[in-house]
Amino acid sequence: MELLVRVAETGSMTLAARQLHLTPAAVSAAVQRIESAIGVRLFERTTRSLHPTDEGRVVIEGCKEVTDLWQRTLDDARGRRTELEGTVHISAPADTTYEVLESVTAQLCAEHPKLQVVLHTGDAIQHLHRDAIDMAIRYGPLHDSTLTARKLAEVPNVLVASTAYLAANGTPSTPEELEEHRCLTLQLSSVPVMSWQLRGNDGVHTIELTSPLCGDGYLARRWAVAGMGIALKSLFDVIDDLEAGRLLQVLPEYLGEPAPIHAVFPSRRFQRARVRALYTAIAPHFARRAQRCEAWRSRSMQTGLEDGSV
Repeated sequence: MELLVRVAETGSMTLAARQLHLTPAAVSAAVQRIESAIGVRLFERTTRSLHPTDEGRVVIEGCKEVTDLWQRTLDDARGRRTELEGTVHISAPADTTYEVLESVTAQLCAEHPKLQVVLHTGDAIQHLHRDAIDMAIRYGPLHDSTLTARKLAEVPNVLVASTAYLAANGTPSTPEELEEHRCLTLQLSSVPVMSWQLRGNDGVHTIELTSPLCGDGYLARRWAVAGMGIALKSLFDVIDDLEAGRLLQVLPEYLGEPAPIHAVFPSRRFQRARVRALYTAIAPHFARRAQRCEAWRSRSMQTGLEDGSV
């Protein structure tokens, strides 16, 4: 039943075989044996795609319910023990990995020697079923309604640059002046983001960019700290640099759209104990960091009111 679920979720016998540590031939033979035994064709196969038949969807939904119940039964039986075991795959942007997950996952694994956490680091959006990801950290609006999501934080995007860059190139006084500066842009899903939208009291400004440097969010932050240009980053990612003075906020009266941060899970109704434990471990760290962001914003706004810049 787990095999059928994996084939349906990945849409590929090869990927399902990889996740189950089997050969594609073994998976194909198993599916054929099951179809023959129950007298139902479960999958439509072409040279380019594989998807469940109408009857197959009914069978696979039943398989999900049974495998979820079995996993819940195992977790209940093991619930008398406090030790976690098994592997959890988590996908997250590099900034989030190094700022939050690196220490939390290391501590959790130290407390549970039989637990293994595999971190998939990068800004690319991974397919949770196809890539066998148990939990993903995602910024921004969610577009896939089939996934289960829990909000961890919500903070705005801010413009930042180093003191050295601003001293050498000047500080922009309007959003339009950003077009005269070196702006560090992101690449999302292999597509460079070549415009920024900034919201202020005078409305929304769309800034078209020509950037000499384009990379993931972690690189954009590193480049900004190194004085290579101005970046538009989630305050969640740059709060350490702002508090330490490595970066300064540019045009503080203009912000990017708030960027909610979610923990996203596959659509299965039941989550394994080790996945729940990982979420429980990281959630307070996100909450505390978000509180630091809010406190920093409050201090910055108060300072701006006092000196007349806001």
